[in-house]
Amino acid sequence: MPLYLALTSISALLAVSAYAVVDRRNHDVSRNVYRLCIGLCGVIFLAAVMPRGAHVVSTALPLGLPWIGMHFRIDVLTAFFLAVVNLGGAAASAYAIGYGAHEKEPMRVLPFYPAFLAGMNLVVLADDAFTFLVAWEFMSLASWALVLTHHHEEENRHAGFVYLLMASFGGFALLMAFGVLGGVGGAYDFSSIRESTKAGWTSGLVLALAIVGMGSKAGLAPLHIWLPLAHPAAPSHV
Repeated sequence: MPLYLALTSISALLAVSAYAVVDRRNHDVSRNVYRLCIGLCGVIFLAAVMPRGAHVVSTALPLGLPWIGMHFRIDVLTAFFLAVVNLGGAAASAYAIGYGAHEKEPMRVLPFYPAFLAGMNLVVLADDAFTFLVAWEFMSLASWALVLTHHHEEENRHAGFVYLLMASFGGFALLMAFGVLGGVGGAYDFSSIRESTKAGWTSGLVLALAIVGMGSKAGLAPLHIWLPLAHPAAPSHV
């Protein structure tokens, strides 16, 4: 139940992105989008905090590559990060109701903000390498579009270029890490990866690639060169 509730709400966030484009001539579209984001983040937050004990819920959807599909899982650790992401998402969306009213080009923000929230949630729920990488890149592209909101300014275009460059570099490092973990057999679901054993040097290589890939997104020094450029360029609630 919590997993399907979360996935349904994530799908609804993507629908909100489409709604922002379809109803762009409506003067209330900005407030409507952010109110919907508050509600959907609240639903996912409730799904995260639903009592389940140590019970693990997982599912596989027939999407993506035919022989892999898309696997999702919610456990105690996943629920914690879902709660954090959506508590922050709801708070940011509430702030954006007032902040977004002054945006000169709201269509540079509104379609991408719900997609960004959806991407972050999918990253947390992903239970295989394919799903994780698709969600990771989707999140990166949505946030890149938000960094370029005020693209008329040269500094913001430069910030967007550096951000996209570092995001691509980090994504490539993660792709290599999952490639090493999958090995010759190509088992990319996380349960198979957890059960596999790797030699010492292989584990070290995977760890290094994962630190580079995720560290570049987290702004870990010295991979943080995009951070002071992109954050001032993006809207405050992002």
